[in-house]
Amino acid sequence: MGASGVFVAGVHSMRTVRNILLAQLAAALLLAGAVWIWLGSGRAIPTLLGGLIGVVPNAFLAARLMSPRAGSSAKSLMRAGWIGEAGKLAIAAVMFIAVFATLEPLHPEFLFAGFIATLLALPVALMFDGRD
Repeated sequence: MGASGVFVAGVHSMRTVRNILLAQLAAALLLAGAVWIWLGSGRAIPTLLGGLIGVVPNAFLAARLMSPRAGSSAKSLMRAGWIGEAGKLAIAAVMFIAVFATLEPLHPEFLFAGFIATLLALPVALMFDGRD
């Protein structure tokens, strides 16, 4: 694969990552909006926060993997993946701790529903990615 093939593959995968993150954000916003309409803001806020806990760490991982330095060699890509995944887990843990420590009333079922909705958006986004 020549330089142009690498460029096209890089652009296509960047688009895929962007679409996944947008689908996850859309899932969080749509679910929180639906909860707000039917059950009010008391349950919509933890739903949205749960969704953001799903999206923000994934955006960090994506930024690590898509950085120009990460793709300079297989070793640097592997390092970026490990750092990105460790950072993703740490960010999610800190965000969960912050929400559990500060949000009153918590409504954990709605918090986790928002989080799970963003996780489920990933395979759905991949199904509709349009890659040949």
